[in-house]
Amino acid sequence: MKKGIHPEMKLVTVKCACGAEHTFWTTKPNIRIDVCSNCHPFYKGGGKGGVFIVDTEGRIEKFRKKYGENY
Repeated sequence: MKKGIHPEMKLVTVKCACGAEHTFWTTKPNIRIDVCSNCHPFYKGGGKGGVFIVDTEGRIEKFRKKYGENY
């Protein structure tokens, strides 16, 4: 790799909306995220068959209304 053309990588603490903190290497000084492995339903389990879908815009209900429950 050529020297002097790449941004400097820093070890920063990434803060999630749930309050969890994770440490990552990045070029940005501080990062905030909405969902992490501590609060995301995929990692927490639940729902049918261990899968829980996050639906914030009503897409699932719209699909079920259009195609029915047994699709």
